[in-house]
Amino acid sequence: MPWILGGCGCLILLLIIAAVVGMMVYRAQKKVTEFKSDFKSALKSIDENQRSLATATPSSTTDPATRSSKAGWSTYTNVKESLPENLQSHFIEFSFEYPKTFLLQPQSKMNFVKVEKAATVGKDTTAENFAVGYASFTPPNAESGPLYEQLLDDLGKQIGRVFHNYKELTRIDETVGGVKSRATLFQADFNDASNTQLYGKTIVVHPPGKEKGVTILLLGTSLSRDIRSAQDLGVKGDTADILRSFKFL
Repeated sequence: MPWILGGCGCLILLLIIAAVVGMMVYRAQKKVTEFKSDFKSALKSIDENQRSLATATPSSTTDPATRSSKAGWSTYTNVKESLPENLQSHFIEFSFEYPKTFLLQPQSKMNFVKVEKAATVGKDTTAENFAVGYASFTPPNAESGPLYEQLLDDLGKQIGRVFHNYKELTRIDETVGGVKSRATLFQADFNDASNTQLYGKTIVVHPPGKEKGVTILLLGTSLSRDIRSAQDLGVKGDTADILRSFKFL
């Protein structure tokens, strides 16, 4: 009888351990699911509320004429005819290269293009993304400095309404495609149990004398191996090479 009781006790202990482990796995999966939902919802909200940020991709061509010379990388070229009708009036020709770890996201009616890299914890969980939207400058020959600051102010307000604990860190000069530009670095979080951090960089680019330009949005999360702060975006890892490859055509 004591042996039987002892065996029952061990069985009960094993069941309790299994239940605890199962609960821990469930909670971990729930945290990942919540993060996925929060991040995708935030990006969708940006899409719906402001049209100067990019979250889509006109169909990218990867035939031999446009294939990147960098091994394993593809070239995205913005093509007017591939854009939704409402974006064609904002068209500006540009291209950039991106690695196979970044995937083109579905086309939207709001912005030109977005490529995204999944985190290792799950293919639907974002580690980094690189997006290009449109910007208009009136008059075209206006001094870029004040226009940059005004656009960055507006973009910051819009992004701040989307992400939890949004905080602008600093503004810096940036050169994109040979054009002197201006950028805002910011950080936020997802208010989740894992305290997932978000790092961002918004760049406004105005080719001299042109009415149309672009805004570039780089985002990284603490799930990324390369990005540990907003200062790393466009400086370290693949986002740095993507940004360096950007050029107006």
